[in-house]
Amino acid sequence: MIKCGVLGSPITHSLSPIIHQCAYEILGWSWRYERHEVRSGGLEQFLGDYQGEFRGLSLTMPLKEEAVALLTDASELAKRISAVNTIVFDELGAHGFNTDVQGFVDALSHHGIVIPEIVSILGGGATARAAIAAVDGKASRIEVYSRSEHRARALVNAASKSIVKVKPWSVVGEAFSAPLTIGTTPQGATDDLHAVDSSNTYFESLYSPWPTPLLARWRASGGKGIDGLDLLVWQAIGQLEVMAFDSREVSSRRGELHDQMRAAALKKLQA
Repeated sequence: MIKCGVLGSPITHSLSPIIHQCAYEILGWSWRYERHEVRSGGLEQFLGDYQGEFRGLSLTMPLKEEAVALLTDASELAKRISAVNTIVFDELGAHGFNTDVQGFVDALSHHGIVIPEIVSILGGGATARAAIAAVDGKASRIEVYSRSEHRARALVNAASKSIVKVKPWSVVGEAFSAPLTIGTTPQGATDDLHAVDSSNTYFESLYSPWPTPLLARWRASGGKGIDGLDLLVWQAIGQLEVMAFDSREVSSRRGELHDQMRAAALKKLQA
């Protein structure tokens, strides 16, 4: 049986096994998807211990940056944003990809959101860099509100066309005046924030808790909100495409996969 899995820490809350197994059933694949707790600094040992056992691996916090340094073959996009969220193994070795970027693009497109001239991004980590790359070249200006000053250079480098301005977290209230705000912060970081203009769109990358307090308030006030389940599902579909032996098998059924994978994840969250 072909085996895939998700690595990270903490990993017990991950919905990836549910949505990937759902996809395998839809596609008729006799594959298995596991979760493994791997802490920071432990990826290299895991890859050595389990060499030859997996077709593909999904990576979550805190391993996305660690993987870039370990893999000799990573996509140009993954290297530019210093984040690998997918590893695929074949006879030529281990290959690193980032499907979070396309996940953001696909989720926005799915909801009919046209990327505006100005986009605000909350957070300064790997997911923030993926969000920057997703709107790069479409937004003329990207304003990033980061809690860590030392991440500014990496955030700016995540874009190749748009102007990126990194601002301190102390003025994060300004973010919501943009037509599109994307939240990429850890759980709890935005719980006390309130939307300034809920006529705009807020895209929350978290799915635990679901919905986050900020997204719940945003929607309650009449604002358009996109939740982290859509990002989770769309980036997973991208992972299926690179892990598949024939990507067309997945690409031709993207809409069906999204709807059923999201429903499976939502059922678990609401249980």
